[in-house]
Amino acid sequence: MSNDRTVGGARREYERVADVLRHEIEDGAIAAGDQLPTHAELKDRFDVSRDTVQKAIKALEGKGYVESAQGKGVFALDWRKSAVATHANGTATATVEAGSVELDDAIAEAFRANDITIDAYCLTAESLNAAIVPLARRILRGELRPSSIKVRLLLARPGAHLAIPRIVGQPEDTRPLDRLSELIERHAFTLRNLLEDLGRRNVDVAVDIRTLPITPVAKYYLLNRHQGLMGFYKVEANTVDLPDGESAQIHDVLGLGARLYLQGPEQRAECQQWFDSLWNTIAESV
Repeated sequence: MSNDRTVGGARREYERVADVLRHEIEDGAIAAGDQLPTHAELKDRFDVSRDTVQKAIKALEGKGYVESAQGKGVFALDWRKSAVATHANGTATATVEAGSVELDDAIAEAFRANDITIDAYCLTAESLNAAIVPLARRILRGELRPSSIKVRLLLARPGAHLAIPRIVGQPEDTRPLDRLSELIERHAFTLRNLLEDLGRRNVDVAVDIRTLPITPVAKYYLLNRHQGLMGFYKVEANTVDLPDGESAQIHDVLGLGARLYLQGPEQRAECQQWFDSLWNTIAESV
């Protein structure tokens, strides 16, 4: 997961920039037809590289939020009318596969509510952290003003003898589990502190984190009691640095960037009962 996290971290930088600009376009701070700041201005504003800015603009172009005019700059589009992207050959295709959704987009939409609730079952909460950070900043700046945020988070239990991760060919070696425990504790601590800090800014915040002695094979999110998202962890061989500094190839579950699928009402209700059954029985508070 270390390599994936490094790659994901770099990827998240341009997504962070794109996310902020996307929300400014959606909120009308940047109106359709307005010219965006120059690449140099965006580079200074977000304290990122020019390459990161270019990737962010390209991502926004792909989703129909902006268009580049050679020699003139980048201009905002009416994003409500940009439901499809057009390839160079003129063929229009949906920008997102039917039924799938990005976690960042779903969390951003959930944070528009006055009372926000999130039930999440995942391995480390790394993706959830990454999605919430830019929204927490918007709350601190007064751009979003929710009354309450309630989070219930189910994670793998640090110290439990989980099936994955493990060194390829050496399942008895516990160092990958020690590394995972550090990641779980780090992301859980970060998320709790991030949200509890909002609680000191006139937001009613409750964060309850519990753990299970189970390796998740899927991640699940229920947002504001009405939107259910589920995606699957893929098991892959991955070279990582272990806590003692040695590198090793491990079988690991990779969750950053995993495709999530919207659930229908019956699936959502069933998954909520499943989540509650774990929460109310074998899950332990941390």
